[in-house]
Amino acid sequence: MPGKNPYLKAQNIKESPDKVRPGDKRLMVQTAIDGAPAGAAPASPSLVDAQRHMVDQARYTERERAAAEHAMDFSNMQAANALSFVASTGFPGFPTLALLAQLPEYRSMHERLADECVRAWGKVISTGAADEATLEKLEAELKRIDLRSVVRALVVQDQAFGRAHALIKLKGDETQLTTPLVLKPFTVKKDSFEGVRTVEAYWVSPNNYNSINPAKPDFYKPSSWWMLGQEAHSTRLFTIVSRPVADMLKPAYSFAGVSMSQLAMPYIDNWLRTRQSVSDTVKQFSVSGVLTDLAQLLTPGGQQDMRQRADLFNAYRDSRNILFMDKATEEFFQFNTPLSGLAELQSQSQEQMSAVSHMPLVILTGITPSGLNANSDGEIRVWYDYVLGYLNANILPLILYVLQVAQLSLFGKIDDSISWEWFPLMQETLGERSERMARDADTDTKYVETGVLRTDQVAARLEADPHSMYAAILENQPLEDIPSDDIQAITEHILAIEAPSDAAPQLAGQAGSPVTTEESELDAQASAISTPHSQEVNNVARDPGATPDPRKKMGV
Repeated sequence: MPGKNPYLKAQNIKESPDKVRPGDKRLMVQTAIDGAPAGAAPASPSLVDAQRHMVDQARYTERERAAAEHAMDFSNMQAANALSFVASTGFPGFPTLALLAQLPEYRSMHERLADECVRAWGKVISTGAADEATLEKLEAELKRIDLRSVVRALVVQDQAFGRAHALIKLKGDETQLTTPLVLKPFTVKKDSFEGVRTVEAYWVSPNNYNSINPAKPDFYKPSSWWMLGQEAHSTRLFTIVSRPVADMLKPAYSFAGVSMSQLAMPYIDNWLRTRQSVSDTVKQFSVSGVLTDLAQLLTPGGQQDMRQRADLFNAYRDSRNILFMDKATEEFFQFNTPLSGLAELQSQSQEQMSAVSHMPLVILTGITPSGLNANSDGEIRVWYDYVLGYLNANILPLILYVLQVAQLSLFGKIDDSISWEWFPLMQETLGERSERMARDADTDTKYVETGVLRTDQVAARLEADPHSMYAAILENQPLEDIPSDDIQAITEHILAIEAPSDAAPQLAGQAGSPVTTEESELDAQASAISTPHSQEVNNVARDPGATPDPRKKMGV
């Protein structure tokens, strides 16, 4: 039969669960930690920081206490309320999460995702009749308010605190923050959009929320927030919570979600403990000593002589020094701890951090995989899919909302066909692009040979492709596509074709290749044959009303 708990006995707390007060649970935990026997494994730095800022009942107002008790279905001490639940699970709170964000293991998880979200970025698109000028103005507006940097800061705060806020700032809205932001011209006036401001979760607390009717869309969703004593409507303070908790836990979490720091805390604790253990093992893997007669410790002054002998041994302990020992009564020994397997244990502990953050190890730590034919292409593609899902679920609603506000500020109306498109996260290398272009060229050649496509259609595709090396240089319209009565277009097409041939002899002469007499005679005959036709075309070009005589072209 197990004995009495000494820590409960020390505080005069009975072990009966129905007689333990909720406020004594935290005291029990602290007493157990303080009274732990010497030599026990110390708590990790992350857990120590988390317990230092545990949320207790004293931090809640009466209104917040009532909401928390209602959320946890608290009645007659039969179930713990939200406050005791937070204390027992060790929810760190915003101050501790801010401290944890300074550690490189946590900071790297926050910033790597934020960097990937804004690395490729995106563009404003239209599925309707919006022209290019409108899209360019919206792109310039997003650059003016520096939305890219705002999104990066929001992702970092969401990962660190579980909640991020973006304040839509308009001119002269200091006295209108409590009112809803209606997306109409009378609310968002012309040139009134100043930008988007980020507000950390520590300075924002919920104000009003529906906790009565679960059928309404605003159930446990604050309709307004407090920003250091200033009330702001939820339509003006856009909130991002990527990992929401259950409704009954939302008041205890201050309507934030589970942060990446809180999720990764056990894994990072294991890594810190393993890293320190490996370091201690490497530092103390070798133990040296001297077998001697300890009876001399009992003689007067024996302890002092033994201590001085040990200090002398440690002071000159080096491979270049000499150790003198008594051959008859002393013997040197050394114990070495095997170090094999420590690297594998440390690597496995580090890979666990990569698992909880969904990041490949090469992205989180920069360590490339080892082994035969080892690569991270598959893991990187899965990581990009995760980033794209995060962008569409949490950042895209904010960008669409900002685009609507920007349209009202610039044009006074909203075009529903204007949207946002993310650029691909996976970018081609030069080798991959060359291989793709070679495959496309083979495909185009087969289509042209079988008559599926014409050469001018292939040229149009290459010209329209911004990543093609032939973009914007294949501008000549094919002759068969020019109407037969458009004499000016035909003339310009012929002159564009003849220009390279006229410059060929000159380039050949510059290169040092002399033109032979036979080549000169052939050029003269070709000029004599083409001169009447060229003069006729030029005359028609100067006089569009004139009609070329077909008999002259045929030599009649």
